[in-house]
Amino acid sequence: MKKSLLSFVLGSTLLSALSYSAAYANCSLEVWEDENKGTGIKEAVETFEEETGCTVNITQSPYVNHINVMLDAEETKAVPLPDIVMLPADRMGDAAKNKIIRPITFMQEDKDKYLLSGIKSFTYKDEIYACPRSVETMVIYYNQDLLKYPFEFMEDYYNFAKEIRAQGKYGIISKWDTLYYAYGFLSGFGGYCFKQKADGTLDPNDIGLDNEGAVQGAEYLRKFIDNTVPLSIFGDDGFGEIDKLFVTGQVAAVITGPWALDDYAKSGLNYGVAPLPKFPNGKYAQPFLGYRGYAVTRNAKDVALAEKFLRFINQDKFALKRYENIHEIPPLKSIMHNPLILNDDFASAVAIQAQHAEPTPSIPEMSKIWEPMNNALYEAMTTKGSIKDALVKGANKVREDTVSYTHLTLPTT
Repeated sequence: MKKSLLSFVLGSTLLSALSYSAAYANCSLEVWEDENKGTGIKEAVETFEEETGCTVNITQSPYVNHINVMLDAEETKAVPLPDIVMLPADRMGDAAKNKIIRPITFMQEDKDKYLLSGIKSFTYKDEIYACPRSVETMVIYYNQDLLKYPFEFMEDYYNFAKEIRAQGKYGIISKWDTLYYAYGFLSGFGGYCFKQKADGTLDPNDIGLDNEGAVQGAEYLRKFIDNTVPLSIFGDDGFGEIDKLFVTGQVAAVITGPWALDDYAKSGLNYGVAPLPKFPNGKYAQPFLGYRGYAVTRNAKDVALAEKFLRFINQDKFALKRYENIHEIPPLKSIMHNPLILNDDFASAVAIQAQHAEPTPSIPEMSKIWEPMNNALYEAMTTKGSIKDALVKGANKVREDTVSYTHLTLPTT
């Protein structure tokens, strides 16, 4: 009797597994992943393929460009469009408004599993449009052979930077001619992208990137650039130049994000990681708190399958494996206290900094901020002209673009 029962159970289990696999046989999913991040989900993808019989094709490219590429591709038909796309939270609103991505049904049930700020970052008109993949913000990487301990105040970094120039080295640098990297300075003195209203929503008509606080923050930042920063870090080649200066021991500290960790770790450099310091006004630097997420596109061939894949790869075991492989912190509440996260200096620095970071706005109008303000900051940081005039010009361009975009009527299909 027991033998017969066991045979029945095993047979039923096998039949169920075969039926599950057969249901998705000969199917495929096209996934646009971030550049050089495919290893993070490799094990999850292979397991999903084994269990479903479905093929998952991963295309890796810079995720910040995915939405623009999709918009262009829909017109030109130049490249096949994906079923699932990785995107930053600041492009979510734009993508949702343009109906490039669709709400994810299971996220209403699963939302309590994630950090609240991550859910809010991917919510548009009460619908959740992406499954949060990672949380990130700016931290300081410092060369412990040049700087034994990080400073508490930014002014100490400035004084140190002036002293170390006598040795032919640099104190602290970052890509400060771009808004993403400079924002912690602007917001730390009172600047903002969009004013928060009493109900917690953002007002796209109230832009504070040229207010008194933003100007003060940019002027304080310019002090570093005028006296302690190489101009070679600005412009299109600046990112690579910053990394090269740091890993070759030419600079003591760099402000950047988690995307730099792998290269720094592989360099063999003796480095530490710390949260950003306070400004002379006693306030902390407040960089953006960014999220990356996976969204199902309107082009998805099988929406149910795409959602099943996203829910599958965001299980705790795969999220932890992703952290081990590419050092991106999963915004899942269940693993924020995992020893792998708690005992990691990098993750601890991000967690501390996240308490003094501002979630990157995800309203559609955010897409209109980057280019004008990047241009404004490049002018403000690399010329001797008026910082206020540069910020006013950039912010006015943002106002002009957001007004027309806010009132843009899009087709319903």
